[in-house]
Amino acid sequence: MQTDELANRRWLAIPSSLRKNLEENVYCSSCGVTTIVNYYVDSEDYQIILKGHCKNCDQKVARVID
Repeated sequence: MQTDELANRRWLAIPSSLRKNLEENVYCSSCGVTTIVNYYVDSEDYQIILKGHCKNCDQKVARVID
């Protein structure tokens, strides 16, 4: 999947320290709270969505940024 360019610009407009906190606070059904890796930025209903994989088990995870 390709990154949604508008959503990516909105994501990059968030301060890097807050982006890092959001990346490190993603829920994985196998591991619980984890870090998202190898993600791309998408959007749905004007919300930013990070879609990627769990750092620990490589299962697909997502994080909605509202």
